Amino acid sequence: MIALIQGWFRRSVFKTIRFLKHPRKLRERPVMRWFARHFLDKRVWRPTQHTLAGGMAVGMFITLQLLPIQTPSAIILAAIFRVNIPIAIALCWLSNPFTFVPIGGLEYAIGKWFLALYTQVPTTPFPNHLPDSLVDAWIVLKEHAPVMLIGGILLGAVVSVLSYVITWSSWEIGSRIELARKLRGARSA
Repeated sequence: MIALIQGWFRRSVFKTIRFLKHPRKLRERPVMRWFARHFLDKRVWRPTQHTLAGGMAVGMFITLQLLPIQTPSAIILAAIFRVNIPIAIALCWLSNPFTFVPIGGLEYAIGKWFLALYTQVPTTPFPNHLPDSLVDAWIVLKEHAPVMLIGGILLGAVVSVLSYVITWSSWEIGSRIELARKLRGARSA
């Protein structure tokens, strides 16, 4: 029974891929052309030095944006920049209910520091309990959300650049070590 279900699933996936990759279907609609150009490109699914480092950067940027739409945002940004989509998706799940408090606190502190340089920051302290009414919640959100948004964008930009550079350098160092090992093995043989 399980083999029958697996066979049906495999056939349906292959039929869907064939349908999506059919040239006539891709030329008919602009959305399908965009989809094919970005999602059916084999480079965004295989880890190379550029796509892996770019996927890390996109994933780290999105994980530091405390938004409820992290996964779709990571997929779309990774497709637009043509970087590794699975890595971007995996990294956007680093922010979860356990890491929300430290990430949110760091974003708030950075946002407050940055906004203090150019404009006024909220004078009311960040609440440590849930507001009693919807109106109070709206007032708190309206006052503190821009601070967290600016902090998230700044922190995400810095961390994504760092993660790109570190991943790119690690790949480069690893490939040089592997090349030196191959050369050493060829000399000894």
